[in-house]
Amino acid sequence: MKTIVEVGANWGGDTKRFADEGNNFVYAFEPTPELFDHLCETFSSYSNVKILPFAVDEEEGEAIFNIAGTGDWGCSSLYTFDPEIHEKWEGRPDFHFTNQVTVEKKRLDNFISENNIESIDYLWVDAQGNDFKVMKSLGDKISIVKEGKCEGSYSVDLYVNTENNVNDIVEWLTNKGFKCKIVPDNVGKEADVHFRRA
Repeated sequence: MKTIVEVGANWGGDTKRFADEGNNFVYAFEPTPELFDHLCETFSSYSNVKILPFAVDEEEGEAIFNIAGTGDWGCSSLYTFDPEIHEKWEGRPDFHFTNQVTVEKKRLDNFISENNIESIDYLWVDAQGNDFKVMKSLGDKISIVKEGKCEGSYSVDLYVNTENNVNDIVEWLTNKGFKCKIVPDNVGKEADVHFRRA
């Protein structure tokens, strides 16, 4: 059985794809309360999906989580939006926060140890400005990751006080023994970093 770790499951579209294809077990992290409840209901009959209500970060403990938009919570984040984001990235009405909740943060290396995970076949990270810190929270457990994908800022920082630049992520992953491919989004603001063990 292959192990998939998904950080930022959102509405569960990718979670379902992972769960339905092949012989996979999916650990899906989603701290947004409305989305977590939706995922729990959606995957209640799946024996190969575990939904987790944590934000993933380098530091464990409680944190304020900013809930974005109304009904479209995909941009919710541990960070706040750049105050000039609407000038830098037009046509995105979901770039605003409606409320805040307190969430628990978890490091991936601790989670891996607690759950006796021996190998991660695919790591999927979409943590809204926190992808690099999610990756670094693996610590020495980065050695058990075979391949994956994360997201970083390419030409525009969506949030403030982040350390999530695509080039920094690629340099770090390369130093950890991965080959990387950068795929910019269709407006060139952010990019996905696909990585595979070299």
